[in-house]
Amino acid sequence: MHGPLLSPGDTDYGEARKVWNGMIDRRPALIARCAGVADVIAAVKFARTHQVLVSVRGGGHNAPGNAVCQGGRGPTVIGTRLG
Repeated sequence: MHGPLLSPGDTDYGEARKVWNGMIDRRPALIARCAGVADVIAAVKFARTHQVLVSVRGGGHNAPGNAVCQGGRGPTVIGTRLG
């Protein structure tokens, strides 16, 4: 990974987990701040290999908060602009 991998104890975790809808307060186990395509591939492969939940967040503007998983051991993949 070229981008940081954040867990709940990290300084940037709180800000990274926020989504557009302030009513959504989800706390993923890990947040992969992907720096490019290779990071996305690595995060998804990790989740598949370890059979853990993964959610992919683009702009984080999904009203019901489906862009961020709650708990679990899987990463939420965010911070990538691919195009």
